[in-house]
Amino acid sequence: MKSTRQVVVVLVLTILVSFSLIKGIVLLTSTVANAGVNDPFAQNLTKVKQGRERLDPIRTGQLDLKIEANLSSNNTSPSSSMQENFTRKSNSYNESSSVFVTNKGENSSVIDTIEQISDKPALPKNNLTSTNASSNETRVKSGQVFVVDYANIRIEKFDPNGHFITKWGSQGNSDSQFRVPHSIAADLSNNIYVTDMTALNVKKFDSDGHFITKWGTKGTGDGQFNHPHGIVVDKFGSIYVTDMQNLNIQKFDSEGHFITKWGTKGTGDGQFNAPEGVATDSEANVYVADTVNNNIQKFDSDGHFITKWGTKGNGDGQLKRPAGIAVDSLDNIYVSNAGNDRIEKFDNDGKFITKWGSLGKENGHLDTPHDIAVDELGNLYVVEQGNFRVQVFSTDGKFITKWGSPGSNDNQFLDPHSIVVTHPVILN
Repeated sequence: MKSTRQVVVVLVLTILVSFSLIKGIVLLTSTVANAGVNDPFAQNLTKVKQGRERLDPIRTGQLDLKIEANLSSNNTSPSSSMQENFTRKSNSYNESSSVFVTNKGENSSVIDTIEQISDKPALPKNNLTSTNASSNETRVKSGQVFVVDYANIRIEKFDPNGHFITKWGSQGNSDSQFRVPHSIAADLSNNIYVTDMTALNVKKFDSDGHFITKWGTKGTGDGQFNHPHGIVVDKFGSIYVTDMQNLNIQKFDSEGHFITKWGTKGTGDGQFNAPEGVATDSEANVYVADTVNNNIQKFDSDGHFITKWGTKGNGDGQLKRPAGIAVDSLDNIYVSNAGNDRIEKFDNDGKFITKWGSLGKENGHLDTPHDIAVDELGNLYVVEQGNFRVQVFSTDGKFITKWGSPGSNDNQFLDPHSIVVTHPVILN
């Protein structure tokens, strides 16, 4: 009898703990749903951290929430009707996202069915995750894709499936025009930053292409450029720009005010011969791809050298004209090798993990992949100069879809040069 009572007590306690756990999850997702709209990611991150503190006493291994630079990690899962309705849950990763590219693309579908990619749900077919209005659900608008068309001298905007939305830019000297747009980046508010390698400046736009500000003049002084190339925005809003002629990295605030710079010509630590791609991780460390030194260098956010890796060649971990670089939510590093037509994946200390790609036009083959971006779901977007297209892969190199063809019409490219993935927006 005593044994039976003990079993009953254990069962009752288990039910109570489970009920508390469910309440905690509802509280957490409700907190996310009520995040502000002015700067949803900064506000949401604070609120999610508060929610996590409330959950700590009853957390289990399944509720080890991953709170990274941009937003809380959540899961997007299909509804029972398999329609484009998705529910955010607190025990895994979420965010339908988008991509900005520096060129164009043809209509295609990123994901025709809901499938798992690297244990994370693939992008939804539409551009919106929508749910019922219950307290433990929220509505999230996915990010968008912007392409800098190096030769067509414009920016094109797509949804995550490669469907054309709009474009802006033409050749000229006005605020909305470019001389030669090169690289593109986005901040947590989804403002867009474009380097112009001939106008020698950086321009800032909103996500609809409305001009906000610009900075930069010709020269070697603080805030000046001679050949601005790569650009990235870290989780704090600081902007890093590589200069292939001044052979340095410059750091600015979000309005273009100069903060610091580092780099000189050479092959030693902290030196460059052609710094091009630049990326940051969850700790705001900075990674720079040098296309002539054929290496990747890692710095802290103030420019202090940490480590480097890479030598010229075709073997595992070797590089040949590394141009683009991106970092996923787990701080894995992806490098697009324009010289040997492949993508390589490393951990954040430079240890080789895997590679894929070879010269060709078929799915999964590459021709001069110049830049790479990764969204919060782990989908990788690669722009190819030689094939005039964007290809989408999983984090282990599985081909998902592609779009693009040569030309100057909507959804076409003449020189797809750079790509960036924007952040999802909470709608309620």
